[in-house]
Amino acid sequence: MKSLTKNGLKWSYIFKHWIGTLLLGNILMSIFPVFNRLNSADIGLTILISILWLCYSAIYSIPTLVCCILAFSWFEDNTLNVNWIKMTLILITLAGITMTVALTVDSMDVAINYSIAAIITGILFKIEKVDSKVI
Repeated sequence: MKSLTKNGLKWSYIFKHWIGTLLLGNILMSIFPVFNRLNSADIGLTILISILWLCYSAIYSIPTLVCCILAFSWFEDNTLNVNWIKMTLILITLAGITMTVALTVDSMDVAINYSIAAIITGILFKIEKVDSKVI
């Protein structure tokens, strides 16, 4: 059982999870035939749409990122199990994805792809402790 002490978490997890979710979600959107973007005839257009969609999703995910940062700073001041922290941050991300998609795109396919990406990246990345050694 891992538990963390006050000020003992590395913040890189939040940003790895955020960027990983955006990239993997965009890849899943291209692979699965939600918008039929991936075809060999218009590969230039597919790349352009993917880049635009990545920018769009990055902008609209900022409120969810802020919520995760606030939760992570609260977790940093408390001693909790790493698994509980990860699960809570993944749930916050899933709630943010659901609300953002409901307010903007209104497509369950988009929500499902980004939710799968958030779960995968949230589980794969590790929350690390800050090394307390003083040199």
